[in-house]
Amino acid sequence: MRAVLPAVLLLGLMTGCHEQRAQLGHALSGQPPVIAGTLEGEWVLADLNGGGVPEAGISLRFDPGDQNTSRVSGKSGCNQFTGDWRQTGAALKLGPLASTMMACPAPVMAVEQRFLAVLGAVTSVTYTQGGEAILSAPDGRRLRLRRPPKSAQ
Repeated sequence: MRAVLPAVLLLGLMTGCHEQRAQLGHALSGQPPVIAGTLEGEWVLADLNGGGVPEAGISLRFDPGDQNTSRVSGKSGCNQFTGDWRQTGAALKLGPLASTMMACPAPVMAVEQRFLAVLGAVTSVTYTQGGEAILSAPDGRRLRLRRPPKSAQ
């Protein structure tokens, strides 16, 4: 009986430390820390799936709305897009998304299609210590967003 009580106490402490273990694991992984934040407001695309900053000039605006009327809109290269969005903690739900369909030069269209494909697939958001937002899809594709310079807002 004496051996069972310490084992039960140890098990209780281990399960209670789950969050601390997760934070330690994240810190040791070398990834940037996750800082709480919100997507509300203006953003520009800083990186498209690890390929750097495209020349297409992609921007997003997350409007919080009220009572489930939150909207995301922006410029996806040469076209405009819009749709619903909802953030609950790190979980992110976008869409359905709609886009205008103007013709553009082929390189811009290719970037725009890649951007919209990743944007439509994202399911989570994390924030870096530097204030950037990382939107991630379950298959590993990511968008890195940053706030535009003050003069551009």
